[in-house]
Amino acid sequence: MRAPIASALAAALLLWAAGCPEPLDGADGGPATAGPAGRPPMVDSHVHLLPSPRALARALALFDQVGVTRFCAKSAGVPGSGRYRATLAVQRRLGERFAFFVNPDWDGFGQPGWLEREVGRLEVAARDGARGVKIFKALGLSVRDPEGRLVPVDDPRLDPWFEAAGRLGLIVAIHTADPLTFFDPPGPRNERHLELLFAPNWSFAGEGLPSKAELLAQRDRRLARHPGTTFLGIHLANSPEDLGYVDRLLDARPNLLVDTSARVPEFGRHPPAEVRAFFLEHQARILFGTDIVIDEDSYQLGSLSIWPDEDQDAVRFFQAHRDFFETERRGLRHPTPIQGAWTVDGIGLPREALDRIYRQNAERLIWKVR
Repeated sequence: MRAPIASALAAALLLWAAGCPEPLDGADGGPATAGPAGRPPMVDSHVHLLPSPRALARALALFDQVGVTRFCAKSAGVPGSGRYRATLAVQRRLGERFAFFVNPDWDGFGQPGWLEREVGRLEVAARDGARGVKIFKALGLSVRDPEGRLVPVDDPRLDPWFEAAGRLGLIVAIHTADPLTFFDPPGPRNERHLELLFAPNWSFAGEGLPSKAELLAQRDRRLARHPGTTFLGIHLANSPEDLGYVDRLLDARPNLLVDTSARVPEFGRHPPAEVRAFFLEHQARILFGTDIVIDEDSYQLGSLSIWPDEDQDAVRFFQAHRDFFETERRGLRHPTPIQGAWTVDGIGLPREALDRIYRQNAERLIWKVR
């Protein structure tokens, strides 16, 4: 790490930590736990797991410690790939504790045979027990057709693929756009400056790229076009900066649910009464998720990691989520420091809403538990 960047990061993190209240039980020092007795279990509906024995062992040890009873991997890869076959092996071992989503392969989009190939892969995935398909943010931002043009999210050439997903009962988890500040010019004035220093390819402020508003409009037209397909708008439909917009979108699109993954730092900045009201209003349509990446030797906790995160960091990560959703404490450390040096205020949801958001909604949607 270059010294100026390291110094700036260290200063920012020290500033962020100063004045924050101490975390709740088990978050710092001593044997970490999922919290006091009686805290509700969780289903992490948004995980990225390297499907190797060592990474799986680390995942299970962590989830047992923090109270995650089931989890869903959103990056099982392309059916037929080595990653996909390894994910099937994890499924066979874990049974109903585990679920997975596959991913499309954009290579060759717009060329003869692409659609038939990808629909065929959806059919294979559905037969193999996949619960859905995850679309990464490349669609709309980097996927191009044979003429070199960006492929919009609502490109009509994709209509049969989305219809096939719905016909097969596969949930479409869709990541469109990114945090609003990623569309602003990078640099010290950008509040996500440190994050963009380490991930410059996350900046979408360049010429020739659509705005966030246009990307979301494309996505919303896609939702409207396929009422028979169930969509999961990950990262709170990638609009945590505007809860009113997400509220209206959920009201307008009954085929849409959302998850919380990697966005507590953003929606947690709104007035807590406003956030609490939003979660109570839509408690049947929101899934808990973290976007944690579990590798053989490290984690990524809701964003990139600039140094290897260890087991105790991952426990604190889950504890920070619990503190936000389960308490009304003010000035909490949010789960992902590199996303910004600010605090969030807990929203203290009642147990019934917690059970729905933490567990029941994911079990109903992904595991078909009634």
